[in-house]
Amino acid sequence: MTNSRHLVLYSRQDCHLCDQAQALIEQVIAGSDWQLEKVDIDSDPQLTELYRFTIPVLARIHNASAEATTLNWPFPPSRIKDLLTD
Repeated sequence: MTNSRHLVLYSRQDCHLCDQAQALIEQVIAGSDWQLEKVDIDSDPQLTELYRFTIPVLARIHNASAEATTLNWPFPPSRIKDLLTD
């Protein structure tokens, strides 16, 4: 995805906090053109190393070069909205 309205939720299976984060993000972006991609950190050793203690992590991908702004859990709806307007 290279859409400028691209969000990535770094998570893993059987993570109840990740499920809560996904539900919250989906509520905030409902009716918008934001796209949410869920990425299992266990599918990539580098992601596992980077995020294993901080998931869920929400990232806004800014452009095709993969520059991103991230939020670590917990993030209230207001922080998600701020991320979308940066």
